[in-house]
Amino acid sequence: MRLDEYTAHDGTSLARLLAKREVTPGELGHCLKEAVAAVNPTLNAVIELYPDALEGLSETAAAGPFGGIPTLTKDFPIEAGRPAEFGSRLAQGFRAAQDAVYWTRLRKGGLVNVGRTTSSEFGVPATTESPLYGATRNPWNPERGVAGSSGGAAAAVAAGIVPFAQGSDGGGSIRNPAAFCGLIGLKPSRGRVTGSPNANAPLLGLATAFMLTRSVRDTAALLDLCHGPDAGDGYEIAPPVGIYLDAMQRTPKGLRIALCLRSWSGVQIDPDVAAATRSAAERVASLGHHIDEVSPDFDYPAFLHAQKVIWAADAAANMPAMAQRMNRKLEEALGASVYALYRRGLGVSGAQLIEALAVYDRTTRQVGRFMTGYDLLLTPTSAILPEPIGTFDPNRAGIDADGVFNDLAPKETFTALFNATGQPAISLPLGRSRDGLPIGIQLVARFGREDLLLAAARQIEEEVESAPGIWGQGRPAIHAGNF
Repeated sequence: MRLDEYTAHDGTSLARLLAKREVTPGELGHCLKEAVAAVNPTLNAVIELYPDALEGLSETAAAGPFGGIPTLTKDFPIEAGRPAEFGSRLAQGFRAAQDAVYWTRLRKGGLVNVGRTTSSEFGVPATTESPLYGATRNPWNPERGVAGSSGGAAAAVAAGIVPFAQGSDGGGSIRNPAAFCGLIGLKPSRGRVTGSPNANAPLLGLATAFMLTRSVRDTAALLDLCHGPDAGDGYEIAPPVGIYLDAMQRTPKGLRIALCLRSWSGVQIDPDVAAATRSAAERVASLGHHIDEVSPDFDYPAFLHAQKVIWAADAAANMPAMAQRMNRKLEEALGASVYALYRRGLGVSGAQLIEALAVYDRTTRQVGRFMTGYDLLLTPTSAILPEPIGTFDPNRAGIDADGVFNDLAPKETFTALFNATGQPAISLPLGRSRDGLPIGIQLVARFGREDLLLAAARQIEEEVESAPGIWGQGRPAIHAGNF
Protein backbone atom coordinates (compact mmCIF):
# COMPACT_ATOMS: atom_id res chain seq x y z
CA MET A 1 0.00 0.00 0.00
CA ARG A 2 1.30 3.44 -0.93
CA LEU A 3 1.40 6.15 1.70
CA ASP A 4 -1.10 8.34 -0.15
CA GLU A 5 -3.50 5.38 -0.30
CA TYR A 6 -3.09 4.65 3.40
CA THR A 7 -3.84 8.23 4.45
CA ALA A 8 -7.05 8.31 2.39
CA HIS A 9 -8.76 5.71 4.60
CA ASP A 10 -10.46 5.97 7.96
CA GLY A 11 -10.17 3.05 10.37
CA THR A 12 -13.36 1.36 9.20
CA SER A 13 -12.17 1.41 5.61
CA LEU A 14 -8.75 0.01 6.56
CA ALA A 15 -10.47 -2.75 8.55
CA ARG A 16 -12.46 -3.74 5.47
CA LEU A 17 -9.26 -3.97 3.43
CA LEU A 18 -7.74 -6.14 6.14
CA ALA A 19 -10.78 -8.41 6.19
CA LYS A 20 -10.57 -8.85 2.42
CA ARG A 21 -6.82 -9.53 2.68
CA GLU A 22 -6.05 -6.64 0.37
CA VAL A 23 -3.58 -5.33 2.95
CA THR A 24 -1.93 -6.69 6.11
CA PRO A 25 -1.38 -5.14 9.55
CA GLY A 26 2.34 -5.28 8.80
CA GLU A 27 1.87 -3.16 5.69
CA LEU A 28 -0.14 -0.65 7.68
CA GLY A 29 2.67 -0.51 10.23
CA HIS A 30 5.14 0.20 7.44
CA CYS A 31 2.94 3.04 6.19
CA LEU A 32 2.68 4.44 9.71
CA LYS A 33 6.45 4.45 10.06
CA GLU A 34 6.80 6.19 6.70
CA ALA A 35 4.22 8.78 7.74
CA VAL A 36 6.05 9.52 10.99
CA ALA A 37 9.33 9.92 9.12
CA ALA A 38 7.68 12.27 6.65
CA VAL A 39 5.80 14.68 8.93
CA ASN A 40 6.94 14.27 12.52
CA PRO A 41 10.18 16.25 12.16
CA THR A 42 7.97 19.26 11.44
CA LEU A 43 5.09 18.54 13.80
CA ASN A 44 6.70 16.90 16.85
CA ALA A 45 3.54 14.92 17.55
CA VAL A 46 4.95 11.39 18.04
CA ILE A 47 7.40 10.89 20.89
CA GLU A 48 8.44 7.39 19.87
CA LEU A 49 7.36 4.22 18.11
CA TYR A 50 7.66 0.81 19.76
CA PRO A 51 9.83 -1.51 17.61
CA ASP A 52 8.48 -4.64 19.30
CA ALA A 53 4.88 -3.66 18.58
CA LEU A 54 5.63 -2.84 14.95
CA GLU A 55 7.58 -6.03 14.45
CA GLY A 56 4.72 -7.99 16.02
CA LEU A 57 2.18 -6.83 13.45
CA SER A 58 1.04 -9.92 11.60
CA GLU A 59 0.73 -10.68 7.93
CA THR A 60 -2.91 -11.62 8.36
CA ALA A 61 -5.79 -9.67 9.83
CA ALA A 62 -6.11 -10.00 13.59
CA ALA A 63 -9.27 -10.80 15.54
CA GLY A 64 -11.76 -8.06 16.25
CA PRO A 65 -13.55 -5.54 14.05
CA PHE A 66 -10.44 -3.42 13.51
CA GLY A 67 -8.33 -6.39 12.47
CA GLY A 68 -4.91 -5.33 13.76
CA ILE A 69 -4.81 -1.62 12.85
CA PRO A 70 -1.83 0.10 14.47
CA THR A 71 -2.56 3.28 16.40
CA LEU A 72 -0.99 5.66 18.93
CA THR A 73 -1.73 6.45 22.57
CA LYS A 74 -1.19 9.56 24.66
CA ASP A 75 1.80 9.95 26.99
CA PHE A 76 -0.30 8.81 29.98
CA PRO A 77 -0.58 5.36 31.66
CA ILE A 78 -2.61 3.27 29.22
CA GLU A 79 -0.82 0.04 28.41
CA ALA A 80 1.17 -1.96 30.96
CA GLY A 81 4.93 -1.62 30.59
CA ARG A 82 4.84 1.31 28.18
CA PRO A 83 6.38 4.70 28.99
CA ALA A 84 3.94 7.19 30.49
CA GLU A 85 5.78 10.43 31.20
CA PHE A 86 2.90 12.94 31.21
CA GLY A 87 5.00 15.36 29.15
CA SER A 88 6.97 16.10 32.34
CA ARG A 89 10.56 15.89 33.50
CA LEU A 90 9.14 14.80 36.85
CA ALA A 91 7.81 11.55 35.36
CA GLN A 92 10.62 10.91 32.87
CA GLY A 93 11.23 7.15 32.80
CA PHE A 94 7.89 6.25 34.40
CA ARG A 95 6.06 3.24 32.96
CA ALA A 96 2.45 2.18 33.25
CA ALA A 97 2.01 -0.56 35.82
CA GLN A 98 -1.35 -1.83 34.53
CA ASP A 99 -3.51 -1.77 31.45
CA ALA A 100 -6.38 0.67 31.42
CA VAL A 101 -9.47 -1.52 31.25
CA TYR A 102 -11.02 0.35 28.34
CA TRP A 103 -7.75 -0.11 26.43
CA THR A 104 -7.90 -3.88 26.89
CA ARG A 105 -11.28 -3.75 25.18
CA LEU A 106 -9.95 -1.70 22.28
CA ARG A 107 -6.98 -4.04 21.97
CA LYS A 108 -9.31 -7.02 21.90
CA GLY A 109 -11.18 -5.22 19.14
CA GLY A 110 -8.07 -5.24 16.99
CA LEU A 111 -6.17 -2.06 17.84
CA VAL A 112 -2.41 -2.29 18.31
CA ASN A 113 -0.58 0.40 20.29
CA VAL A 114 2.65 1.11 18.41
CA GLY A 115 3.76 4.40 19.96
CA ARG A 116 2.91 7.43 22.05
CA THR A 117 2.04 11.04 21.33
CA THR A 118 2.83 14.32 23.05
CA SER A 119 0.74 15.88 25.78
CA SER A 120 0.77 19.09 27.76
CA GLU A 121 2.41 18.52 31.14
CA PHE A 122 0.12 16.33 33.26
CA GLY A 123 -2.72 17.51 31.00
CA VAL A 124 -2.85 20.91 32.69
CA PRO A 125 -1.63 23.75 30.41
CA ALA A 126 -3.72 25.09 27.55
CA THR A 127 -1.13 24.16 24.96
CA THR A 128 0.93 21.10 24.01
CA GLU A 129 4.27 22.79 24.64
CA SER A 130 5.82 20.68 27.34
CA PRO A 131 9.15 21.12 29.13
CA LEU A 132 10.04 17.53 28.25
CA TYR A 133 9.29 17.40 24.50
CA GLY A 134 8.80 20.99 23.39
CA ALA A 135 6.04 22.32 21.15
CA THR A 136 3.74 20.24 18.97
CA ARG A 137 2.77 22.08 15.78
CA ASN A 138 -0.44 22.24 13.82
CA PRO A 139 -0.53 20.39 10.47
CA TRP A 140 -2.66 23.20 8.97
CA ASN A 141 -0.05 25.82 9.87
CA PRO A 142 3.09 24.76 11.74
CA GLU A 143 3.42 28.22 13.27
CA ARG A 144 0.21 27.51 15.21
CA GLY A 145 -0.49 25.32 18.21
CA VAL A 146 -2.75 22.31 18.71
CA ALA A 147 -4.27 23.17 22.12
CA GLY A 148 -4.00 20.61 24.90
CA SER A 149 -3.73 18.19 26.32
CA SER A 150 -4.22 15.56 23.61
CA GLY A 151 -2.38 17.73 21.10
CA GLY A 152 -0.01 15.11 19.75
CA ALA A 153 -2.88 12.73 19.10
CA ALA A 154 -4.77 15.40 17.15
CA ALA A 155 -1.77 16.40 15.06
CA ALA A 156 -0.99 12.76 14.26
CA VAL A 157 -4.51 12.01 13.06
CA ALA A 158 -4.87 15.24 11.09
CA ALA A 159 -1.52 14.69 9.37
CA GLY A 160 -2.45 11.18 8.27
CA ILE A 161 -0.11 9.22 10.55
CA VAL A 162 -3.00 7.16 11.95
CA PRO A 163 -6.74 7.09 11.25
CA PHE A 164 -7.50 7.65 14.93
CA ALA A 165 -5.55 8.07 18.17
CA GLN A 166 -6.26 7.83 21.89
CA GLY A 167 -6.73 10.92 24.03
CA SER A 168 -8.34 12.06 27.25
CA ASP A 169 -10.46 15.02 28.33
CA GLY A 170 -10.64 16.70 31.74
CA GLY A 171 -11.72 20.16 30.59
CA GLY A 172 -11.68 20.01 26.80
CA SER A 173 -8.50 18.04 26.15
CA ILE A 174 -10.01 15.90 23.38
CA ARG A 175 -12.41 18.49 21.98
CA ASN A 176 -10.07 21.48 21.68
CA PRO A 177 -7.22 19.63 19.91
CA ALA A 178 -9.86 18.12 17.60
CA ALA A 179 -11.21 21.62 16.89
CA PHE A 180 -7.76 23.07 16.22
CA CYS A 181 -6.79 20.20 13.89
CA GLY A 182 -10.05 19.68 12.01
CA LEU A 183 -11.11 16.38 13.58
CA ILE A 184 -13.96 14.73 15.44
CA GLY A 185 -13.47 14.69 19.19
CA LEU A 186 -16.03 13.02 21.46
CA LYS A 187 -15.99 13.35 25.23
CA PRO A 188 -18.33 10.59 26.42
CA SER A 189 -20.63 10.90 29.41
CA ARG A 190 -19.11 10.40 32.84
CA GLY A 191 -18.88 6.67 33.43
CA ARG A 192 -19.41 5.66 29.80
CA VAL A 193 -15.70 4.76 29.52
CA THR A 194 -14.43 3.37 32.79
CA GLY A 195 -11.30 4.80 34.41
CA SER A 196 -10.51 1.40 35.96
CA PRO A 197 -8.22 0.06 37.38
CA ASN A 198 -7.87 3.38 39.19
CA ALA A 199 -10.70 5.87 39.57
CA ASN A 200 -14.19 5.20 38.26
CA ALA A 201 -13.61 8.52 36.45
CA PRO A 202 -10.29 10.35 37.03
CA LEU A 203 -9.87 13.89 38.40
CA LEU A 204 -12.77 13.50 40.84
CA GLY A 205 -15.08 12.53 37.99
CA LEU A 206 -14.11 15.26 35.54
CA ALA A 207 -11.88 13.31 33.15
CA THR A 208 -12.51 10.53 30.70
CA ALA A 209 -10.53 8.83 27.96
CA PHE A 210 -11.53 8.16 24.38
CA MET A 211 -10.32 8.63 20.79
CA LEU A 212 -9.87 11.41 18.23
CA THR A 213 -11.10 10.37 14.79
CA ARG A 214 -11.74 11.40 11.19
CA SER A 215 -15.20 9.85 10.80
CA VAL A 216 -18.38 9.42 12.82
CA ARG A 217 -18.51 5.72 11.99
CA ASP A 218 -15.06 5.22 13.53
CA THR A 219 -16.18 7.16 16.61
CA ALA A 220 -19.27 4.98 16.97
CA ALA A 221 -17.40 1.71 16.38
CA LEU A 222 -14.69 2.61 18.91
CA LEU A 223 -17.28 3.56 21.53
CA ASP A 224 -19.08 0.27 20.92
CA LEU A 225 -15.84 -1.54 21.72
CA CYS A 226 -14.77 0.23 24.88
CA HIS A 227 -17.83 1.52 26.74
CA GLY A 228 -19.19 0.01 29.92
CA PRO A 229 -18.26 -0.34 33.59
CA ASP A 230 -15.63 -2.53 35.15
CA ALA A 231 -16.33 -4.77 38.12
CA GLY A 232 -16.11 -2.69 41.27
CA ASP A 233 -16.87 0.69 39.69
CA GLY A 234 -18.62 2.91 42.21
CA TYR A 235 -21.47 3.69 39.84
CA GLU A 236 -22.65 2.43 36.47
CA ILE A 237 -24.15 4.57 33.73
CA ALA A 238 -27.21 3.16 31.98
CA PRO A 239 -26.06 1.16 28.95
CA PRO A 240 -27.09 2.24 25.46
CA VAL A 241 -30.08 0.69 23.77
CA GLY A 242 -28.41 -1.32 21.02
CA ILE A 243 -25.10 -0.38 19.45
CA TYR A 244 -23.79 3.04 18.53
CA LEU A 245 -23.07 2.05 14.93
CA ASP A 246 -26.79 1.45 14.51
CA ALA A 247 -27.77 4.54 16.48
CA MET A 248 -25.75 6.84 14.25
CA GLN A 249 -27.78 5.66 11.24
CA ARG A 250 -31.10 6.72 12.76
CA THR A 251 -31.58 10.13 11.16
CA PRO A 252 -32.92 12.56 13.78
CA LYS A 253 -35.89 14.72 12.88
CA GLY A 254 -37.18 17.96 14.31
CA LEU A 255 -34.64 18.35 17.09
CA ARG A 256 -34.84 21.37 19.38
CA ILE A 257 -31.35 22.83 19.49
CA ALA A 258 -30.11 25.68 21.68
CA LEU A 259 -27.53 27.88 19.97
CA CYS A 260 -25.25 29.61 22.47
CA LEU A 261 -22.80 32.34 21.52
CA ARG A 262 -22.68 33.90 24.96
CA SER A 263 -19.14 33.63 26.30
CA TRP A 264 -19.64 32.35 29.82
CA SER A 265 -16.12 33.43 30.84
CA GLY A 266 -16.30 36.84 29.19
CA VAL A 267 -13.47 35.91 26.78
CA GLN A 268 -14.15 37.53 23.42
CA ILE A 269 -15.17 35.06 20.72
CA ASP A 270 -13.09 35.41 17.57
CA PRO A 271 -15.28 36.82 14.77
CA ASP A 272 -14.41 33.89 12.48
CA VAL A 273 -15.42 31.45 15.22
CA ALA A 274 -18.72 33.27 15.82
CA ALA A 275 -19.47 33.32 12.09
CA ALA A 276 -18.65 29.61 11.73
CA THR A 277 -20.91 28.77 14.66
CA ARG A 278 -23.84 30.66 13.17
CA SER A 279 -23.18 29.03 9.81
CA ALA A 280 -23.21 25.61 11.48
CA ALA A 281 -26.52 26.44 13.15
CA GLU A 282 -27.97 27.43 9.77
CA ARG A 283 -26.76 24.16 8.27
CA VAL A 284 -28.35 22.19 11.09
CA ALA A 285 -31.59 24.14 10.70
CA SER A 286 -31.62 23.30 6.99
CA LEU A 287 -31.80 19.63 8.00
CA GLY A 288 -35.18 20.23 9.59
CA HIS A 289 -34.21 21.09 13.16
CA HIS A 290 -35.40 24.04 15.23
CA ILE A 291 -32.81 26.52 16.54
CA ASP A 292 -33.25 28.88 19.51
CA GLU A 293 -30.47 31.28 20.44
CA VAL A 294 -30.37 30.92 24.22
CA SER A 295 -27.89 30.02 26.97
CA PRO A 296 -28.01 27.96 30.14
CA ASP A 297 -27.89 30.19 33.19
CA PHE A 298 -25.30 29.35 35.84
CA ASP A 299 -22.78 31.14 38.05
CA TYR A 300 -19.61 30.98 35.95
CA PRO A 301 -17.30 32.70 38.51
CA ALA A 302 -18.36 30.20 41.18
CA PHE A 303 -17.95 27.34 38.72
CA LEU A 304 -14.45 28.55 37.75
CA HIS A 305 -13.39 28.95 41.37
CA ALA A 306 -14.56 25.41 42.07
CA GLN A 307 -12.62 24.13 39.07
CA LYS A 308 -9.45 25.77 40.36
CA VAL A 309 -9.94 24.17 43.78
CA ILE A 310 -10.54 20.69 42.36
CA TRP A 311 -7.64 20.78 39.89
CA ALA A 312 -5.26 22.24 42.47
CA ALA A 313 -6.24 19.69 45.12
CA ASP A 314 -5.70 16.90 42.61
CA ALA A 315 -2.22 18.23 41.80
CA ALA A 316 -1.30 18.53 45.46
CA ALA A 317 -2.46 14.96 46.10
CA ASN A 318 -0.66 13.33 43.17
CA MET A 319 2.56 15.22 42.44
CA PRO A 320 4.43 14.28 45.65
CA ALA A 321 3.85 10.57 45.04
CA MET A 322 5.34 10.84 41.55
CA ALA A 323 8.29 12.84 42.89
CA GLN A 324 8.97 10.22 45.55
CA ARG A 325 8.67 7.35 43.08
CA MET A 326 11.03 8.99 40.57
CA ASN A 327 13.35 10.39 43.30
CA ARG A 328 13.09 13.95 42.00
CA LYS A 329 12.31 17.31 43.55
CA LEU A 330 9.06 18.91 42.52
CA GLU A 331 10.42 22.44 42.38
CA GLU A 332 13.23 21.35 40.05
CA ALA A 333 11.39 18.92 37.78
CA LEU A 334 7.91 20.42 37.32
CA GLY A 335 7.16 23.07 34.71
CA ALA A 336 6.01 26.44 35.98
CA SER A 337 2.28 26.00 35.31
CA VAL A 338 1.90 22.63 36.99
CA TYR A 339 4.11 23.68 39.90
CA ALA A 340 1.93 26.77 40.42
CA LEU A 341 -1.18 24.58 40.48
CA TYR A 342 0.46 22.19 42.93
CA ARG A 343 1.42 25.09 45.21
CA ARG A 344 -2.15 26.38 45.14
CA GLY A 345 -3.38 22.92 46.06
CA LEU A 346 -1.28 22.81 49.20
CA GLY A 347 -3.53 25.51 50.64
CA VAL A 348 -6.83 23.82 49.78
CA SER A 349 -8.68 22.51 52.83
CA GLY A 350 -11.01 19.56 52.95
CA ALA A 351 -13.91 21.95 53.53
CA GLN A 352 -13.01 23.98 50.45
CA LEU A 353 -12.91 20.84 48.33
CA ILE A 354 -16.35 19.77 49.57
CA GLU A 355 -17.68 23.27 48.83
CA ALA A 356 -16.25 23.11 45.30
CA LEU A 357 -17.91 19.77 44.65
CA ALA A 358 -21.19 21.23 45.91
CA VAL A 359 -20.87 24.07 43.39
CA TYR A 360 -20.43 21.48 40.66
CA ASP A 361 -23.54 19.66 41.87
CA ARG A 362 -25.59 22.88 41.71
CA THR A 363 -24.24 23.73 38.29
CA THR A 364 -25.04 20.24 37.02
CA ARG A 365 -28.65 20.62 38.19
CA GLN A 366 -28.99 24.04 36.56
CA VAL A 367 -27.64 22.86 33.21
CA GLY A 368 -29.65 19.63 33.42
CA ARG A 369 -32.88 21.58 33.93
CA PHE A 370 -32.01 23.79 30.96
CA MET A 371 -31.46 20.74 28.78
CA THR A 372 -34.91 19.34 29.55
CA GLY A 373 -36.17 21.89 27.02
CA TYR A 374 -33.65 21.00 24.31
CA ASP A 375 -32.30 17.92 22.61
CA LEU A 376 -28.90 19.45 21.88
CA LEU A 377 -26.83 22.53 22.68
CA LEU A 378 -24.65 24.01 19.91
CA THR A 379 -21.65 26.20 20.80
CA PRO A 380 -18.18 26.98 19.54
CA THR A 381 -15.67 24.45 20.81
CA SER A 382 -12.95 27.05 21.40
CA ALA A 383 -13.51 30.80 21.53
CA ILE A 384 -10.30 31.40 19.57
CA LEU A 385 -8.46 30.14 16.51
CA PRO A 386 -5.26 28.09 16.86
CA GLU A 387 -2.79 30.55 18.34
CA PRO A 388 0.87 31.10 17.38
CA ILE A 389 3.30 28.80 19.20
CA GLY A 390 4.44 30.42 22.43
CA THR A 391 1.33 32.56 22.99
CA PHE A 392 0.43 30.68 26.17
CA ASP A 393 3.95 29.66 27.24
CA PRO A 394 3.24 27.34 30.19
CA ASN A 395 6.75 27.72 31.56
CA ARG A 396 7.02 31.48 31.65
CA ALA A 397 8.42 33.02 34.79
CA GLY A 398 5.96 34.22 37.39
CA ILE A 399 2.87 32.33 36.26
CA ASP A 400 0.53 31.46 39.12
CA ALA A 401 -2.53 29.22 39.33
CA ASP A 402 -4.84 32.04 38.26
CA GLY A 403 -2.58 32.61 35.25
CA VAL A 404 -2.88 28.93 34.34
CA PHE A 405 -6.67 29.27 34.19
CA ASN A 406 -6.48 32.59 32.37
CA ASP A 407 -4.52 30.74 29.68
CA LEU A 408 -7.15 28.00 29.61
CA ALA A 409 -10.16 30.31 29.41
CA PRO A 410 -10.12 31.02 25.63
CA LYS A 411 -10.25 27.28 24.98
CA GLU A 412 -12.25 25.99 27.94
CA THR A 413 -15.00 28.62 28.05
CA PHE A 414 -17.40 26.26 26.27
CA THR A 415 -15.91 22.86 27.11
CA ALA A 416 -15.01 22.52 30.80
CA LEU A 417 -18.61 22.95 31.94
CA PHE A 418 -19.51 19.54 30.51
CA ASN A 419 -16.71 17.80 32.35
CA ALA A 420 -18.43 19.12 35.47
CA THR A 421 -21.94 18.08 34.42
CA GLY A 422 -20.77 14.79 32.93
CA GLN A 423 -22.76 15.30 29.72
CA PRO A 424 -21.46 13.95 26.41
CA ALA A 425 -20.06 16.57 24.05
CA ILE A 426 -18.51 16.33 20.60
CA SER A 427 -16.41 18.73 18.53
CA LEU A 428 -17.10 18.60 14.80
CA PRO A 429 -14.93 20.14 12.04
CA LEU A 430 -17.59 22.44 10.64
CA GLY A 431 -15.75 25.72 10.08
CA ARG A 432 -12.73 27.37 8.53
CA SER A 433 -11.20 30.76 9.27
CA ARG A 434 -10.38 33.33 6.61
CA ASP A 435 -6.79 32.04 6.83
CA GLY A 436 -7.88 28.44 6.34
CA LEU A 437 -7.55 27.28 9.95
CA PRO A 438 -10.02 24.69 11.26
CA ILE A 439 -12.84 25.78 13.54
CA GLY A 440 -14.61 23.23 15.72
CA ILE A 441 -18.29 23.37 16.60
CA GLN A 442 -19.46 21.63 19.78
CA LEU A 443 -22.69 19.70 20.18
CA VAL A 444 -23.78 18.71 23.70
CA ALA A 445 -26.53 16.24 24.57
CA ARG A 446 -28.31 15.28 27.77
CA PHE A 447 -26.47 12.90 30.06
CA GLY A 448 -26.03 9.47 28.55
CA ARG A 449 -27.21 10.43 25.05
CA GLU A 450 -24.15 9.67 22.95
CA ASP A 451 -26.54 7.93 20.57
CA LEU A 452 -28.22 11.22 19.68
CA LEU A 453 -24.90 13.07 19.38
CA LEU A 454 -23.60 10.49 16.94
CA ALA A 455 -26.83 10.45 14.92
CA ALA A 456 -26.81 14.25 14.60
CA ALA A 457 -23.10 14.25 13.73
CA ARG A 458 -23.64 11.60 11.07
CA GLN A 459 -26.54 13.53 9.57
CA ILE A 460 -24.26 16.56 9.16
CA GLU A 461 -21.36 14.43 7.93
CA GLU A 462 -23.49 13.04 5.09
CA GLU A 463 -23.79 16.58 3.72
CA VAL A 464 -20.03 17.13 3.46
CA GLU A 465 -18.35 13.74 3.03
CA SER A 466 -18.33 13.78 -0.78
CA ALA A 467 -15.80 16.65 -0.85
CA PRO A 468 -12.06 15.95 -0.44
CA GLY A 469 -10.47 15.56 2.96
CA ILE A 470 -12.02 15.19 6.40
CA TRP A 471 -15.54 16.65 6.28
CA GLY A 472 -14.73 18.38 2.98
CA GLN A 473 -11.86 20.42 4.44
CA GLY A 474 -9.20 19.24 2.04
CA ARG A 475 -5.77 18.30 3.28
CA PRO A 476 -3.54 20.13 5.80
CA ALA A 477 -0.31 21.70 4.57
CA ILE A 478 1.69 19.08 6.47
CA HIS A 479 0.22 15.70 5.55
CA ALA A 480 1.74 12.29 5.02
CA GLY A 481 -0.29 11.84 1.85
CA ASN A 482 1.76 14.59 0.22
CA PHE A 483 4.92 12.49 0.39
